[in-house]
Amino acid sequence: MVGIRGLLIIPLLLAILVAYLLDPFVSYLEKQRISRGKGIAIVYILLITVLLLLSLNFIPKLLQELQELVLALPEYTEKLMLFVEKMGENYHRFNLPDVIRSSIDESLVELQRSLTINLEKFSLFILLCFSQAFALFLVPLFSYYLLRDNANFKKRFLGLIPEQYRINMEETLRDINKTLGAYLRGVFVNSFSVGAMLYLGLLILGVKFALFLGIINALTNVIPYFGPIIGAVPVVLIALLQSPALAWKVLLLIIIVQQIESQFIAPQVFGRSMGFHPLTVIIALLLGGLYMGFTGLIIIIPLAAITRAIFRYFSPVVIHALKRRE
Repeated sequence: MVGIRGLLIIPLLLAILVAYLLDPFVSYLEKQRISRGKGIAIVYILLITVLLLLSLNFIPKLLQELQELVLALPEYTEKLMLFVEKMGENYHRFNLPDVIRSSIDESLVELQRSLTINLEKFSLFILLCFSQAFALFLVPLFSYYLLRDNANFKKRFLGLIPEQYRINMEETLRDINKTLGAYLRGVFVNSFSVGAMLYLGLLILGVKFALFLGIINALTNVIPYFGPIIGAVPVVLIALLQSPALAWKVLLLIIIVQQIESQFIAPQVFGRSMGFHPLTVIIALLLGGLYMGFTGLIIIIPLAAITRAIFRYFSPVVIHALKRRE
């Protein structure tokens, strides 16, 4: 199952994201009387040029950081275990009731077990990313056809819809396309900004694996509300293993970056810009994480927007049909 997901589903989802990001540029060139196929080729050439320039500077550094991180994981695991044991020794100095002492002991043991398991999963995740990296070559192929033939896909799909519902479906697709396009482009700008700021800050502070941690935070920042917390955990832990003082500096850096992002870069990208109340977003995230895991945290908001669009345009049709039956 992992192989199928890596080879098909993940590249397809990434291709949809790339298609939404590039569509405004392709559409602009099309308005300048450049055919859509040529416009896609021009945008691809520019994009490949930018990616090559970035790769020459960052890919070797990222690979080096990943290699060093995999080699350092056993040492980091040992340091974390010693840190947890030291916490246990410190609280034993206090005269606490047996019930509280027993509860703390159980919590520390569970924390040790959880740290060990999660660090092992983290190293396996890094290896899995390398093993599935070749599947990413499918992304430009998928996105090319999505960009070139999106009008044909839409026309063929509408041809399958009964004529009396076709106008409603066309309006639904237009709403979904507009909402998802704005959402995905906003998320990309938002996450890229957070990752870049954090990378530069960590580099200045001298934190190890700054580029890798910046990328991790850019990815986790896709998740509303909970993403910054998830991304902050490995950053603070690695800084803590270097020195406690550095961990406090990193924590302050994360707070500053998140404040800049929320107040100036992309205010209300999540929640209100999608037309959802913040409480609705939080409930949707909890349900998505509960039933679909980490993937659910990422896709649940777009799915909710699609469901809302379908309900908005088809609920009058359903209500009308029920009234006619009565």
